[in-house]
Amino acid sequence: MAEQTIVQRFDISAPGKVILHGEHSVVYGRPAIAGSIGLRTYLTYTALESSSSTTVIIEFRSIPFTASLTLDLFDAFLREIDCYETLQPDAFLEQLRTPGDFPFARFVQDPMPSLADITSKERMSLGSTLYIINRVLRSEGIQSIDRSCLGSGGFQVSLHSEMSIGAGLGSSASYGVCLAAGAYHLSRILKRQFNRAPSSMSQEVLKKLYQWSFDSEIIMHVKPSGIDNEIATNGGVVRFRRGTGVDKVIKLRRPVHVLIVDTGVSRSTAKLVGIAANRLERFPRTIGPVLEAMGGVVDEAIALFESENDDPETVYDRLSTLVSINNNLLRALGVSHPALEAVFTIAERSGFASKLTGAGGGGCAFVLLPDGYRELESFQQLVSALTEAGFRSIETTVGTGAGVTLS
Repeated sequence: MAEQTIVQRFDISAPGKVILHGEHSVVYGRPAIAGSIGLRTYLTYTALESSSSTTVIIEFRSIPFTASLTLDLFDAFLREIDCYETLQPDAFLEQLRTPGDFPFARFVQDPMPSLADITSKERMSLGSTLYIINRVLRSEGIQSIDRSCLGSGGFQVSLHSEMSIGAGLGSSASYGVCLAAGAYHLSRILKRQFNRAPSSMSQEVLKKLYQWSFDSEIIMHVKPSGIDNEIATNGGVVRFRRGTGVDKVIKLRRPVHVLIVDTGVSRSTAKLVGIAANRLERFPRTIGPVLEAMGGVVDEAIALFESENDDPETVYDRLSTLVSINNNLLRALGVSHPALEAVFTIAERSGFASKLTGAGGGGCAFVLLPDGYRELESFQQLVSALTEAGFRSIETTVGTGAGVTLS
């Protein structure tokens, strides 16, 4: 019988996202608009050469942090722990949040002290990674390792993102989609069914990746809306409602150019959602209509995105006005931040509309840009002023490019 060909490498990538309109109001049943951006998260699977021990290495380049398991320990982890039928995401999150040893510590070689710190990125990152790998492999019928399918030295999984962690651009969801896709294709390797054909990312597979990445988001954010991992899985621009998911794929009639500005201020989504909820509870007759107006902004924006006959400059002007309106509505919820206000001021001085995106309280803002913006002196002034103020910015076009990809 011919020797089994070993898969030496595969690469996965998934996009981040920007919420154009509807953040915070989406929590209360109103629609939101989100689209993929040109910033992506990447996963690389590599078969390892023969060494003194057969190892599974998991590398988080953006933290940075590396963990390893012997293949014997990884096999024991799959056989002894069931993250598919027994240990559900919310229960595992509770384990991660409970002071004490890292839940999977006995399977990790030389676990570093930070894994016992319930606030550490290492604990959360490695915990969610091992959990999703186990959940995916188990759900695909893999409960032990066939060593003959792998490189003689084991394998390495390396993850990194072009997005800042906690900036509101969906980095955790794109990470979760990459991880789910990587684990799924590992299951195909272990079944000797791996291939790179487009059919390997069928709609059926994409639905699985969406659900597994949603499980990862539960571990990261407790009660995710699902919009981030929807975009990371499928790309595009969509209207989304919490509880029902995507109810409309938006057909853009012209490009939506934005400059994404990272304030460098990390924030807690849960805390900011709580701030908005507190204002609604204290001032329901005032904040209730604010949330309703945010839903109206979404409807107005979609009509403009899909309009065929309107003059492009008129459309841009009206979209800019909606961006400004929505930003003021978000200010009313108490979710802005001095760093964001500095971005808004710089954008306004240069003649552009801007708003926060995501939870607020720091993170990112975006500036809406017209066609041909690179030729405008005002755009050059905008970028220079943002750079001088210490902000990192990147141009992108919303909704272009693929969702999750395999190569």
